[in-house]
Amino acid sequence: MTSAGTAHPDTRRNPSRHRFVDRAREFKGIHRNNVNALIWRRVLDPALISQAEQMAAHQQGMVLDVCCRPDQTRSRLLDASGLRPFELHYLAYDMERLAHNFAVVAQTVSVRVQLEVLNHQPCPLFHVDNNVLRMICSYTGPGTEYADDRYVRRESLRCGDNLGVLGGQAPITAKTGEVILMKGERCPTARGQGAVHRSPPIAKGHTRLLLRLDWP
Repeated sequence: MTSAGTAHPDTRRNPSRHRFVDRAREFKGIHRNNVNALIWRRVLDPALISQAEQMAAHQQGMVLDVCCRPDQTRSRLLDASGLRPFELHYLAYDMERLAHNFAVVAQTVSVRVQLEVLNHQPCPLFHVDNNVLRMICSYTGPGTEYADDRYVRRESLRCGDNLGVLGGQAPITAKTGEVILMKGERCPTARGQGAVHRSPPIAKGHTRLLLRLDWP
């Protein structure tokens, strides 16, 4: 095993398959054969951050888990959270906008929307999701960790060997508020090269407000 920061010469022939985008409309690029993850680099509005932090501080576990049209997201969140509209207006609007963008990319009418407050690391092992597409945003706490395909050793997946999967490299961590769209195992254009990622560690006493959008 090589030390972190040292590349394996035999893996450098693999291309990087993640890309950074600056606007939501660029998510359509996920359908390219040579892409398995798109990361939207964005900075959250302070009002949205405040509402997200309030929800993370006062809610526990799964806040919302529903399949619906994007335009139904806000009303479903209101019903599930029990909060008044002005207490989550910015958060609900952002969730609806992301659900709409996801539905456009996935070419579907309804999406599965999950909003959860986490104080632990549910998926500590690097893996590829058994789905077609997933979009993730951490409104509070650390973002998703994903692996650079230039160094990934896929034969180490499902073996409990994170260091082996990473090929001696450190993972890339999405920042709070950034959005990552990933191909899963069942995406037709993944071709066995779905996005390798995991949940980030969460420091004791901290929480992560996580949005997941899935299809199917």
